[in-house]
This record gives sequence, structure tokens and C-alpha cells, in this order.
Amino acid sequence: MDIMQIEARPREVRGSRACRRLRTLGLVPAVLYGRQRENVLLSVGRRDLEKLIHARAVIVQVNWDGQQDAAQVREVQYDTLGERVEHVDFLRISLTEKVTVSVRVETHGLAAGVTQGGVLDLREHELEVQCLPTAIPERLRVEVSALAIGDALRVREMQFPEGVTPTADPDLVVVAVVQPTEVTPEAAEAAPAEAITEPEVIGRKEAAEEAESEGEE
Repeated sequence: MDIMQIEARPREVRGSRACRRLRTLGLVPAVLYGRQRENVLLSVGRRDLEKLIHARAVIVQVNWDGQQDAAQVREVQYDTLGERVEHVDFLRISLTEKVTVSVRVETHGLAAGVTQGGVLDLREHELEVQCLPTAIPERLRVEVSALAIGDALRVREMQFPEGVTPTADPDLVVVAVVQPTEVTPEAAEAAPAEAITEPEVIGRKEAAEEAESEGEE
């Protein structure tokens, strides 16, 4: 997996007023922390950050003040409407140590049960896995063509890329084909088997005036 980069600038001021000023300039307040090193207050370009989010980047290289840090996009906070990014946390990582991340699940093929009148129920849109940062898969592809009505595919029956280990219960049902009368409201909204299921982007939350993490620095 290619690691995307983002340029950042140190910021010496903190507090809600200073953060609002940054946002009016098209910048997003950020904090870089972890690995027993001091927290660093940063700001990043809103457009640059939105590109990372759109690309579903989990691991990035943060370039700041002549330094480079590999980091995990730990949390992205949005405004109350869930539209504009207000704050982002970057957690320092080592590229030689495993990380735990959530990867989206995509179904592939047309389930046999669907052609018989059943409905595909994708119950897990994301699965948490452990692997090296450089081995994080873009997606977990699930072949569903062999599933008949009443069949289900569990975590233990999935094929994961080499070096990628799921953390979920092996018996967790990821996708199933059910009778139309059994469909839950959530299942009824699921995409067809041949479509790519898109999960929510990185943890949308209401943003406080300043991230809690900064208050702890």
C-alpha cells in the first residue's frame, strides 16, 4: 500500500478562538502524538486533508518543520452538520510494527440465492484487522456467488491477504442470503451483490471547539 503524504505547519496558539481563525483561512487544527514523544500542535490544509479522507487513507506521512512522521489517522471530527472537517488527530506509528485498522468489506458476484428471490444481507460493512502499516488492504473482497437462500459466510470462511489477521469472532456472520420476509430495515438498505458497499468515512463526530486531546497536552 502506498503511503500518502500531507504537509503540516506547527501552531503555537491553542484554544477555540485560535482554531476558528485557522478554519477561516482554510486550515484544520491537528495534533500529532504517540510513541512516548511530546504532542505537537499542527495545522493542515483543508483540501489536503479532504483528499486523504476521500482516498480512505489510514496511514499517512506527516511532513512538518523539516521532520517526517508515519502516523495513523486516528480521529477526524466534523461540524454539527457532519459536513466540514474541524479537527484531526494523527497517532505516530512504526512502519515495522503491526497496527489495528478497520477495512471496508466489498461483495463480489451475484449470489445464487438472489436469483432465486432471496436478498443479500451484508451485515458487516467493515472488519477490523491487524497487519503492518504497509500491508493494509484497500478492501476485503467477499465472493458471494455460491451463497444460496439461507446460506451465510462467516469471518473464519473468508480469505485474508497474507500477513492480515482479523480480530473479530471467527463465527461472526459477514454476509448472508435471506428470504425477503426476513429482511431487516438495515438489510433492505444494503446494496446489491454486484455493487461496492461504501461505509461511512472515518468516524464522523460532532466537533467540540477544541479537541479533547489538546486539552490534555
